[in-house]
Amino acid sequence: MTDPTISERYADFAAALRFDDIPASLVEKAKLHILDTIGVALAASQTDFAVRSLAAFRRLDGGDGSVAFGQSETLGLRDAAVFNAGLANTLDYDDTFTPTLNHISGGAVPMLLALGAREGAAGRDLLTAYVIAMEIGARTGLGVGGKAFMQRGYAPSGLLNGFGAALAACKLLGANRDAMVGAQGIALTMMSGSLEGIKEGAWGKRYNAGLSAAAGLTSAAMAAEGVKGTRRPFEGGHGLFAMLFGSEADVDWAAMTKGLGRDWEFGVVAIKPFPLVHHAHSIVDCAIRLNTEDGVRPADVDEITVLVNDRQVPLLCEPDEERRHPPNEHAGIFSIYHLTATALARGRMTLAECTADALDDPKIRALRERIRYDLDPDSLFPQYFSGGLRVRLRDGREIARYEPYHLGSEKRPLPADVVLGKFRQNAGGVYDANRADAIAEAVMALDATGTPDAVTALLGAS
Repeated sequence: MTDPTISERYADFAAALRFDDIPASLVEKAKLHILDTIGVALAASQTDFAVRSLAAFRRLDGGDGSVAFGQSETLGLRDAAVFNAGLANTLDYDDTFTPTLNHISGGAVPMLLALGAREGAAGRDLLTAYVIAMEIGARTGLGVGGKAFMQRGYAPSGLLNGFGAALAACKLLGANRDAMVGAQGIALTMMSGSLEGIKEGAWGKRYNAGLSAAAGLTSAAMAAEGVKGTRRPFEGGHGLFAMLFGSEADVDWAAMTKGLGRDWEFGVVAIKPFPLVHHAHSIVDCAIRLNTEDGVRPADVDEITVLVNDRQVPLLCEPDEERRHPPNEHAGIFSIYHLTATALARGRMTLAECTADALDDPKIRALRERIRYDLDPDSLFPQYFSGGLRVRLRDGREIARYEPYHLGSEKRPLPADVVLGKFRQNAGGVYDANRADAIAEAVMALDATGTPDAVTALLGAS
């Protein structure tokens, strides 16, 4: 008898999981992550990206019936999942599984809300499916780590999340264990996702998580109808890892299933306190505190040295000209020079700081030129986005701040009231306070009387 494949183990986990098997703390965490994802999508729902994306999907005429967040129009099920997921990643404010640098909720939440609403699912069924998507989405990259994918230019959110999305969709569709195995095999051929657009501030990256979720949804529907998929999408000679890294790829197969159903990787997924690339959160946190606690202002600074891991340099620091002088707002949230200067100059980092206004601020522009980077010997990356600053002031004083664990991680979790406050702020640009509170109440009731339909009914136009 041969050992079960990884896709079979994942299917066994998903088929067997019941709501009552999920620890109560993870249920509460799941509701907060769903609410947070809805909020960051709503915050982007009135942007030019939203307008143009909606027009593109209507041109394709893929149907209607599923809510497009913040819009008067509806879209077909798959198109709504991709559109809403694109909104969730637009501001880079969605949660992150740090060990593999993967954004999972941005794709899973819109897809499962749309499918759950259409299928008339109970709130507990939605939460169970969501935990499956998060747990498998987290685990699929553990074989090699997010660094390996990103070094080849792949976005983990586009390349990895279709497997968990397929299992979660199968769960809501009532598909059996064998269909769950096949759905992962079908998903293998549908996923990709490039990071190239980050350098230019291009928009294609924003679709990665949604396209991955749509691949999972499509695969689940196909498998439920008997379409056959490979049972070895991971270990196969042309499976995920061999296809990307060659037949001799060094894969930690055990890490992908170790403690499955007992040790919850979802517990590590972090909600972002700042609307920017997660890698820079500890550095931004330190820069804010230099302003608010140490009273440092841009005019006081002779030089700032930011501490980063060597694997973060290509994303945050190099090439120097592109990072030091970002051409647009989206490029700005990937520039350690701009983010550090903005956080120190303004003493905060909200959506208002991630705009062209900050890019053009003379004080921020001047301070960017006095910032350099050095490698951090104490970094805990990629498990945590460690980081800090060394500041030399013009009066000769030196100040240093450092954070080994980023805000939002399980070491420094955001309290529920902070997550709710973030949601209300994000939703406030679209809905009044009563509507925002109703959405929050509907999501937080999913483990009791709430339903996906009750949530999505509140997410159309204001």
